[in-house]
Amino acid sequence: MAASIPSDISKILDDKLSGDDKQKVTDYISSLQAQIVQLGGSLPKEEEAKEEETKVEKEETTTAETSSTPAVSVTVYDAASGAEDYDKAGDLKQQAADAKSTGDHAKALELYNQAVLAAPPSALLYSNRAICLMKLGHYTESEQDCNRALDLNPDSGKALKTRGKLRFEYLEDWHGALSDLGQAQSIDFDPEVAEMLKELSKKRIEEEKEQAKERLAKEEKMRKKAEEIRKVREEEAREREQQQRSAAGGGMGGMGGMGGMPGMGGMGGMPGMGGMGGMPGMGGGAPGGGMDMGGLMGMMMGDPEIQQAMQNPKVVAAFGELMNSPGGPASLMSNPAKLQKIMSDPEVGPILQKIMGKLGGGMGGGMPGMGGGMPGAGGGSGAGGGDDDIPDLDMSDLPDLVD
Repeated sequence: MAASIPSDISKILDDKLSGDDKQKVTDYISSLQAQIVQLGGSLPKEEEAKEEETKVEKEETTTAETSSTPAVSVTVYDAASGAEDYDKAGDLKQQAADAKSTGDHAKALELYNQAVLAAPPSALLYSNRAICLMKLGHYTESEQDCNRALDLNPDSGKALKTRGKLRFEYLEDWHGALSDLGQAQSIDFDPEVAEMLKELSKKRIEEEKEQAKERLAKEEKMRKKAEEIRKVREEEAREREQQQRSAAGGGMGGMGGMGGMPGMGGMGGMPGMGGMGGMPGMGGGAPGGGMDMGGLMGMMMGDPEIQQAMQNPKVVAAFGELMNSPGGPASLMSNPAKLQKIMSDPEVGPILQKIMGKLGGGMGGGMPGMGGGMPGAGGGSGAGGGDDDIPDLDMSDLPDLVD
């Protein structure tokens, strides 16, 4: 099948390739098109191809119309020439103004070019020539004349207005147009400029909304990130505090409370050990003479050596057995073998001996019917007479195992 090649592609082939090379490319395109048809595809119809070509031509025409045409003669005054014929320049400018007012911008441009060469041009001359260049579609050259005018007179309202219109309507620089037209309007009010400024202000408002939206999104992102960092730091601080508490409170394992003794309120204990049973033979404590078990235990646990020893499960178990045995610590005196076994353990004996010493010393306040010391030890006459079945606990009877 013959290759269906759009005219613009065919023109490129004609311009770039010789006869044989063009034929090879054409045959290759034809084979590709045949494969497309065999696979069930379809090729653009001739009418569609023509419509596409027409569309391309229109776009090219539009681009040419909206772009500055370089083929224009624009004169620039040469100071080295020394030309200063202001009368001639004045006559030429008048003729150019007449031509411009009748719409003959090409003739006006030619006359303005001559006036520029006759004498040093003014900002007004450049501004008028810029208008002619804009009307003729020479947008870049027109903007250049506006720049020349503003170099001579930054407050030239005509130059600002012309350049603003160029930038708004042809050069796609609405930011520059807004600036130029705003300045021009402050110098010389023009209803046409006012309408253009309304359109430009709308663009500016839309842009500011988008910028505000982007700024808020960025701030929200930063806020969330800061919040995440704050939470991480708080969590790290909590973990450090917990570790410090664990390290500071890592002394004794929990010990249960000591049960109350007859005539004496029980002591709130330490988790992990059963309370100490009441000891017979003790009367109720007399006012002012009772034993402060809470203070005693506080004194005992304030000893660093005892606190460290209570980390040893064997010591905790022996202490619990001592305190929870029927009759309390004094009952062990009736079982020398068991007492000897406990106290002979090098890990347990020394510390229990120290504890027993503190217990013995803490009970020296005495209760009615007791001569001081441990419950049941040598109770005298009085309100709470002791039980003679409980042997006396003399601390000198304990083996001396402390080095």
